[in-house]
Amino acid sequence: MTSILGLIVLTIVIATPYVLHANPITLNVISEPITVNGRESTVFNIIQPDGKAGFTGIKGQDFNVVVVNKTKVPLVIHWHGLIDPNPQDGVPYVTQLPIPTGGKQQYHFKLVQAGTFWMHSHEELQIQNLMAAPLIIQDPAERMIADQEVVVMLQDFSFRSPEQIYEELRHKNPMTNMSMGKMPMKMDLNDVKFDAYLANRRTLQNPQIIPIKSGSTIRLRLINASSSTNYWVYTGTLASQLVAMDGAKVKPFAAKQFELGLANRIDLLIKIPEGEGAYPILAQPEGTNSQTGVILATPSAKIPQLSDKANTTAPALNNSQEHQLKAVNPLVQKTVDKVLTYRLEGGMKNYVWKINNEVWPKVTPFLIDKGQRVELEYINNTEMAHPMHLHGHVFEVTEINGKPITDGPYHDTVLILPNSTMKLQFDADNPGIWFMHCHIIYHAKGGMDTTINYRNYPEPDFYKKLISTGIMSGS
Repeated sequence: MTSILGLIVLTIVIATPYVLHANPITLNVISEPITVNGRESTVFNIIQPDGKAGFTGIKGQDFNVVVVNKTKVPLVIHWHGLIDPNPQDGVPYVTQLPIPTGGKQQYHFKLVQAGTFWMHSHEELQIQNLMAAPLIIQDPAERMIADQEVVVMLQDFSFRSPEQIYEELRHKNPMTNMSMGKMPMKMDLNDVKFDAYLANRRTLQNPQIIPIKSGSTIRLRLINASSSTNYWVYTGTLASQLVAMDGAKVKPFAAKQFELGLANRIDLLIKIPEGEGAYPILAQPEGTNSQTGVILATPSAKIPQLSDKANTTAPALNNSQEHQLKAVNPLVQKTVDKVLTYRLEGGMKNYVWKINNEVWPKVTPFLIDKGQRVELEYINNTEMAHPMHLHGHVFEVTEINGKPITDGPYHDTVLILPNSTMKLQFDADNPGIWFMHCHIIYHAKGGMDTTINYRNYPEPDFYKKLISTGIMSGS
């Protein structure tokens, strides 16, 4: 019940006054029970002392939190999408050591962005056990564009432990072996068969009913906090505009279905009709007929009974949305100073995933210099899509499969489709040792990780030991 109440609190009315948090806010990482389709399990959550999940802050103010580990396992929490100081970024053995059971760690820096972000574990496979929560940064200049805000976090769920899932993947018989000259398999959408898909930690057997007002405008903040899953989001009969991607504003894009890749976030402005009504917001994982979601409902609306199975199987995400979105404040065009090429490699055989033929943590990081315009070129040589996330920066997609994109949206995570290429650019303005990895947690566990290092930035001893020896140690 704690997690449900915490997420309901995230449905906020914009008239609520802003509060400057002078003292640090405690974020307790806890274990708690959950009931999924009538069956109980134990998962993690990240909550404040009052039960509210995650954090809501204000652009220009401080992010000042203390993470307290009340679980039985070491952990590290990462602030996904935030431009933060490198030591505050939350990556084990790269920026800090794990927080032990009973331990705590403070994070304190200025919030320079506004938008929809999220926080999650970066230790082992804990995202699969729901160690994640919303991280919303308000922009005072945008307080009046909606009457109400609703946050919906999507997660894939399994009753099996993530360790068991990973071992099954490692020992699964591969369907293809290109080195043996066999025919390649069709594009593989899903490594893992999940037991359920959750929206605010509920399934459609018991969906969250979110109270709304007739004729109001809703800002719907959708977070894909899954371990492995991409979604199509459907708003049904409601007039909807996508107005932000990964926390950054885009020119309004009207549609009734939207792509939401793993670790991405989208903000939708939704106009509620006059009169009573109930309006399902549904998310369907690609390659399945499963669905999850929430229901927006006026006070006297009749609530429909919804199935967790759709009538059709959702297709793969195709990045068509990427070609249509335009940034409100795109990067200024500049000459590229540094090109970094990353070949994404690997497959189901032994479940080893590589970047430039290297398996984390035994990697050779590329070096960049502060002030450079950097281009990243991704070449995906695999049969799977990979959501690639760069910490501490935002970037703009400039080319997909050789086709230029002008004024594309900003991202911190971008989906590289199978057997495809993508180029993106960013300004190197945040020195540090920055983690870059596939956000499918089982691919990251299998080695698809590296770092981008600013030249002459001091490397922590635990990081140097990790990439040279593969040993995780505080010494």
